[in-house]
Amino acid sequence: MKNYVRIEKENATYQEFVSLRDNRTKRTQKQKFFVEGVQSIKDAINNQWSIDSFVFTDFKNLSDWSKNVITNTNCKKYEISNELMNKLSTKTDKSELIAVINMKNETFNITSNENPFILLVDRPSKKENFGNIIRSADAFGVDCIFVTGHSIDIYDPVVIRTSMGSFFKMKIITLKSNEEITNLYNLIKSKFKSSQFVATSLQSNNDISNINFTKPTVLMIGNEAEGLNKFLNELADTSAKINMREGIDSLNIASATSIFLYTAYYQRKKF
Repeated sequence: MKNYVRIEKENATYQEFVSLRDNRTKRTQKQKFFVEGVQSIKDAINNQWSIDSFVFTDFKNLSDWSKNVITNTNCKKYEISNELMNKLSTKTDKSELIAVINMKNETFNITSNENPFILLVDRPSKKENFGNIIRSADAFGVDCIFVTGHSIDIYDPVVIRTSMGSFFKMKIITLKSNEEITNLYNLIKSKFKSSQFVATSLQSNNDISNINFTKPTVLMIGNEAEGLNKFLNELADTSAKINMREGIDSLNIASATSIFLYTAYYQRKKF
């Protein structure tokens, strides 16, 4: 295969790859993001994400899978030196293939689902935690993740990598204002009369085992340090916490979310 551009130095094209890796503003402006790791790229392709470009070293020595996907994908292709790849890759063992992927304008048709299970994450601030939350949401049957408030960039490479490919299987939608949150709330309440918004709170007296997750549910997870904001707490129909042994007052947010999601999944799977 010869239909690729060879980059020998840190030119403007290479610097754009770096900016997409490191700079949230550039990702937003370009509507593209940086992805490495075979599993993530496989999941992106399998879930019909649009590939803008591939970056690789020494085409003839790539794995058969990489050669095949590069050859058969209609996108821009760049071969760079080992030295440049070592600088560009964020992995301990440098990647053989990096993808630049076009962002999606995700939508979720709530009314087409008879019994939606939705996760709302308020102002997530730690990239690894949010990536793990995405992974758990994928595993435990969440239909859509909504992200509210000023938060980490959902397209950050750390989020993508930590999600282990689940990022490309989940619908993840950002709600930018209280008005958008209110619109979501009104839509769900008008469509599903039995629906519930469940706030997670350390101050709740209600254990998660008392929540009936078999009906249409929006589970609201708060910020790591501050919990749910006041606006979301006021929307909640009920609240719940995870009861733990005496002397323990909190869990890592990704771990706590996984417990909530598994509880809901277990209930829903039985019915």
